[in-house]
Amino acid sequence: MVRLPQITVTMVVLLIMIAVMVSCAPAAPSPAVSVGNVKALNAALESSGCTLKTAPFVHVDLIQLYQAGRLANAGGNNADAPYRAVFGAIPDDIVIKDVDQIAGAQAKVDNWLYSTQGLIQGWQINPNEALVIVTKTPPECVYFSYCGFIFYKYYEKEKQQKWVWTSFNDPLNISTIRSTGTPNGAKGDPFDKDTIIIMTADKNTDRLIRNAAVSAGYSEDIINTYVIPSSMVKLGIGPEYDTMVFGQRMALFTDDKAGQEYVNTITAATRVIPGTQEKLDPFPMPELRIRGTGVTEWDLQPALEDLRTAVLAKYSNLAAEELETRVWLTESYDAVQTETYVAGESRDTIYLRSDTVTLGDNPDEFVIVYGINHAAVDKATYANCNFYGEKGWNGVAGIYSTEYAGSAEQYLPDNPLAKYLYVCKFVRNCNSEKNCVTVPTGPGAFGVGFDQPAFIGFRAYLEPSTKVGPINTELVYDRVIKFNAR
Repeated sequence: MVRLPQITVTMVVLLIMIAVMVSCAPAAPSPAVSVGNVKALNAALESSGCTLKTAPFVHVDLIQLYQAGRLANAGGNNADAPYRAVFGAIPDDIVIKDVDQIAGAQAKVDNWLYSTQGLIQGWQINPNEALVIVTKTPPECVYFSYCGFIFYKYYEKEKQQKWVWTSFNDPLNISTIRSTGTPNGAKGDPFDKDTIIIMTADKNTDRLIRNAAVSAGYSEDIINTYVIPSSMVKLGIGPEYDTMVFGQRMALFTDDKAGQEYVNTITAATRVIPGTQEKLDPFPMPELRIRGTGVTEWDLQPALEDLRTAVLAKYSNLAAEELETRVWLTESYDAVQTETYVAGESRDTIYLRSDTVTLGDNPDEFVIVYGINHAAVDKATYANCNFYGEKGWNGVAGIYSTEYAGSAEQYLPDNPLAKYLYVCKFVRNCNSEKNCVTVPTGPGAFGVGFDQPAFIGFRAYLEPSTKVGPINTELVYDRVIKFNAR
C-alpha cells in the first residue's frame, strides 16, 4: 500500500471541504438587468435619422369586432382568453405624438376599432422598417405569447389580396421570451417583466434599433428580434403587398384583477422608418421549433373506451349522436400556399373541431365532451374546449383543463387511469352542475341561438418539453356526443 505524503492528504481534504461548501452555498444573485427609458430610445432613433410613428398596442375583443362588421368572423376566438394587438393602420386623426399620450387614447382607439365602417385591413411596412414594442409581460398566468401574422396576402396569380390571417414565425412565448426576469431567454420569472420586441425583416435595421436601445440604458439581454421572413411576407406599401397584424394571447391569470388591469393597459408600438436606405440585409427564414417528442397518448385509448361506455350508460335513456373530431386549422405554412384562411393560427397549439351540432333549450338536450386531459399527461401546458357558432366562428363559452381535471373519476371510480381523462357538459342551463358550461344565446354574437349550427373547438397549448404546440398525431383526439330526448 502506497502512503501519500501528509501535505498531499491535507490538500485533498481541504479541496473536498471547499467543494462541499461551494455546492451547499446559496447561488450568487444574477447581475441586475438594466432597463432604460423609452423616451431616450425614441430620441436615439430620431437622432439616427429615423422617423417614428406611434400606435397603441391595445386590448381587442374579436367578437365585438365581428359584430361591428370590422372582421368577417370572430377569428375562432378562445373564449375567456383575452387578446391584445396592433390591429390595423391607425388613421391620422388619432394623433399620438408622445408615449405619454397613449394612456389617454382609449376612447379614440375604441371608436376607431369598433365604430369605423369597413373591414380592418391591417398595416404595412417597407422591407427596411420595423415595429418596436417596449412593454411589460403579463402578470402571472398559465400562458402568454406574442405573434406576428400576415393578415391579407397578395397573390400574384390572382392579382389580389386574400384574407388568410396566417402566422409567419413561431410565437415569443412564456418559455422563450427575453425579459428582465428571463435575460437572454434563460429560465426564470417571465411575469410582469420589462421586454423589447423588434419585428423586422432587415439585419441592419435590427442592429440600429438594438444600438439605440443599449444607448438608452436597456440591456441587450431583454431584446427580442422577431423576424419577418421577406421570402414569405411581401413587404411594401400599396395594394400589391401583404398586410400584417401583431397580437398577444394570454390565459388563466393567477390574479384576475391584476390580469384585467394589464389587458386594459394601452402600451406603445412604434413604427421605425430609417432615414437612409442602406443595402437590404434580410434575415433568413427563421428555424421553427420542432413539434413532437415521439411519445403518444395511445396507451390511454382503452381507458378512453371505458369512459365512452360509462358516459353512454349514464344517459342511456336519451338518444346519442357521436360526432367526428378532426383537424380544424392547418399550420400557416400550409395555409399560405393553399390560400386558406386560418384565423390567426399559432404554432403554440393545435386546433381540432367537431362536426356541426345544434343545441336547443330542452334540459334533456346537451353535448358531452370527453377525452384525455392533455395537460395531465404533459402533452400540453393547458388544454380547453369551446362552443362556437358555425357562421361566425365566435367562441361564446368554454372550459379549461384546470377546471375539468379529475372529472372522469366519477364515471370510472376504480380505474387508476381516470385521473388522466376528463368529461364536461355543454347545455343551456347548468344550474349548479359541476364540469358544466352554460351556452348563452346572446347578446348578438356573444351567444349562439337555439338550434343554430355550432361546433366544439379544441386546443392543447405548448408541450412543455418542446416549447411549441404538440403534434396532433401524438394526441388522441377529444370526443363529442350530442344527447337528446328520444
